[in-house]
Amino acid sequence: MTKKSLFGKLAAACLCFGLGAGSLQAQVYPTSWSGQNGAAGVPGCSTCSSYDGGGFLSDFFYCDPCRPTDPWKLPTPGFLERWGFEFGGWVGAGISVVANNPADNYNGVVTFNDRDQEFQMNQLNLYLERRINNGGCGWDWGGRVDVLYGTDARFTQAIDGLESDWNQTERFYQVALPQFYFDVAYNSWTLRGGHFYSPVGYEAVPVTQNFFYSHSYSHQYGQPFTHTGLLLSRSFNRLVVTAGIQRGNDQFDDTDGRNAIGFLGAVRWTSEDDRFGIGFGISADEQGIDRPITIYSLVGTWNVTSRLQWVIEHTFGESEDPQTGKSQWYGITNYLYYKFNPCWQTGLRVEWFRDEDGVRVAGIGDGNRATGPFPGDFYEISYGFNWSPHPNLRVRPEVRWDWFDANRPVSVLPYDAGDRDNQFLLGCDFIVTF
Repeated sequence: MTKKSLFGKLAAACLCFGLGAGSLQAQVYPTSWSGQNGAAGVPGCSTCSSYDGGGFLSDFFYCDPCRPTDPWKLPTPGFLERWGFEFGGWVGAGISVVANNPADNYNGVVTFNDRDQEFQMNQLNLYLERRINNGGCGWDWGGRVDVLYGTDARFTQAIDGLESDWNQTERFYQVALPQFYFDVAYNSWTLRGGHFYSPVGYEAVPVTQNFFYSHSYSHQYGQPFTHTGLLLSRSFNRLVVTAGIQRGNDQFDDTDGRNAIGFLGAVRWTSEDDRFGIGFGISADEQGIDRPITIYSLVGTWNVTSRLQWVIEHTFGESEDPQTGKSQWYGITNYLYYKFNPCWQTGLRVEWFRDEDGVRVAGIGDGNRATGPFPGDFYEISYGFNWSPHPNLRVRPEVRWDWFDANRPVSVLPYDAGDRDNQFLLGCDFIVTF
């Protein structure tokens, strides 16, 4: 299959997903987004009226007013349900096409959708969870276990121990155990112990928590994914403060025999009207003998209107090495989202990320020729849509443009099997929750 025909088929598939729900005639929309169809104060299927908030775009972004409002869930075994447990999961899968047609079939340094012209089942994730629900008063307990299978597991495995001790011979499809933790709550205090996702950063590993199919450089190369340790959180109404200890970024076992313990903390505040929010997360530890590393992320959120949201994130990291000295990486990422209706949302991501000393960004995966190092500035612009025709289904078409500006001569470039400093990517995936 030629590159041109594959581009055409992928584009057509995404367009069919988006436009196949209705013709390009004026459609009927529910008059309210909140609540459920037929609930008090909210029109049901028989009381839908023309949607008046989308202008001419409402002709294109149709949303069935009688679509189910509650997602289907996997049944939880009775004995677990009686204890308050919930069993569930999701599948995320898609395909990406790069205009450069790279010889190594990698999308350069772009992740998690890192393969060109190959269908990827990125995540088959199953979880068992009991959520804390004490209403801010009294005792309660909870916890969660996640098991992840797919091509994303390679990025979420602990650096040492745990999954690395398993016999995983598959090149792309592997297994990860990104979370297994226990929670104890008393009044507004919560103690978490175990292995869990990092509180540092805006984007997340689970596909269900991200707007875009691809990830930012800040998320993939600038921030940790998981930690093993203890976290103590205190809620002060609109302010939540978290602090604790950890074994290291993306670590499970000790790497150098020194049993070093690091700091992990976060602060999150939300305004009374929920229009503004700010979050700060920091990880400081020693990743190897005499190799201290500190990473922080500052995230601001502004709900400009009921439809428009702006998010800005600043990431900074610094590490030291006895051989190479001090290294830094930092960047700023902007996200802009607009919600047309309950089914359709569009988003824009604009990012600048600087790997000042070329110690962070490098092509990941067996056979990836974009090996680095890449000292310099990375830029990317991503634009896409989220279409949710059913509460259990989301489709995410995306276009992305990347380019790299080296701050000194390099022997290999980050795209097109190490031959180019820019790349155009078209991707589309779907997420099914259960």
